[in-house]
Amino acid sequence: MQAITAKKIVLCLGIALGLATTAAQADRRPGSEPSRSASKKGAEQANAYPHANRVDPKTSMPSGLGTKLNKVNDLVADGKGDDALPIIDDVLDDKKLTPYAHAFALYLRSNIKWDKEDGAGAIEDLAKAIELDALPNANHFPAIYTLAQFQLQEEKYSESIASIDKYIAQSGDNKPEALAIKGNALYRMEKYNEAIEVMKQAVAASDKPQESWSQILMASYYESNQYGEAAKIIEAQLAKNPSDKKLIQQLASVYVNGDTPEKALKLLSDAKGRGLITTSDDYKLLAQLYGQADKPAEGAALLEEGFQKGAVQPTYEMYKLLGDSYALADNEDKAIEAYGKASPLAKDGEADFLRGQMLVNAQRWAEAKDSMTKALQRGVKRQGAAYVLLGNAENELGNKSAAIAAMEKAHGYEETRKMSETWLKMIKGNTGAPKKK
Repeated sequence: MQAITAKKIVLCLGIALGLATTAAQADRRPGSEPSRSASKKGAEQANAYPHANRVDPKTSMPSGLGTKLNKVNDLVADGKGDDALPIIDDVLDDKKLTPYAHAFALYLRSNIKWDKEDGAGAIEDLAKAIELDALPNANHFPAIYTLAQFQLQEEKYSESIASIDKYIAQSGDNKPEALAIKGNALYRMEKYNEAIEVMKQAVAASDKPQESWSQILMASYYESNQYGEAAKIIEAQLAKNPSDKKLIQQLASVYVNGDTPEKALKLLSDAKGRGLITTSDDYKLLAQLYGQADKPAEGAALLEEGFQKGAVQPTYEMYKLLGDSYALADNEDKAIEAYGKASPLAKDGEADFLRGQMLVNAQRWAEAKDSMTKALQRGVKRQGAAYVLLGNAENELGNKSAAIAAMEKAHGYEETRKMSETWLKMIKGNTGAPKKK
């Protein structure tokens, strides 16, 4: 019987991080509106980028185009983007179109496309608006920042990084939100060490760092096998929210991968004492940890409790785990019973093989024959071993020809060839069962 490994535990749980994209969510509109009020707003925000290395361009817009774009802005604000699109087309086709009006028209259309879930179209329009280099700083820099967000959401990570780098370089604004976008994109590109450095800067630079930033930082540590650092982040979060099951599960996974399963066991045992172990996954992970800690009997008792409460669902996986726990605890009768419950729910013959193995050990030959036959019919990885055990059962039942046939099958597998030869000599010569080594 193979012990359950640490990696297997993590696979059953996963990191379950649920990371935020930090893309444009609260205000998806890319900047301010092209109107007299916008111009005034731009003037008021002249000092919003005091370290910018871009000089505000001179803006000009014929009054007729300004009127149309004001109307577009109002329609967009009212959620009537479809009504605004024909007006934008008129503006773009106007012979008096100036670079400023052109950029603002594209700027607004990108917003409409984004709201219509046309991410590619929104990015294209916004990139063109920025390329025209005709918007005032109060609009130009937010447009670049929003473009980086759009690109992140559309999984264009390298482009998002390029845009946010451009934003920081041109605007001189190294705000933590901008750094977080870059760190997120680096994480998505699996550049974990780079993501760590950037996200550390973002968290350190903010008075109130977003939870998603810490999650990305923790995940970057996790993926780069820096489990101790990942644990520190979750431990700090858990200290503030000690009943957060998501954090408890994450920390348990980090502890297991960091080769400190005893910490994971203590963490989840404490959680159980506080009534936080309530789902099948909760019980599963804790039972596996008991097995790792050489306490399989406690794991089996835990699962039995979960079944009785209805918290653990009667699935193949959970009955199989119950059987494994009892087997590790040398409780053959209970292991046989649990594997028997797993069998009807199985997609292969593994549970039947394990049950048959236990039945052979218990010298319950007829049941062992039935279970091993099912295992072979359903498909089992250890074919040679299954035929050896089947032959053993058949021999003990007095079915000599069937025993020989099974052992000859086992002879076809390298791992059981020598063993089957010994058995065949014994069966054919009636010399008694081979001695166990």
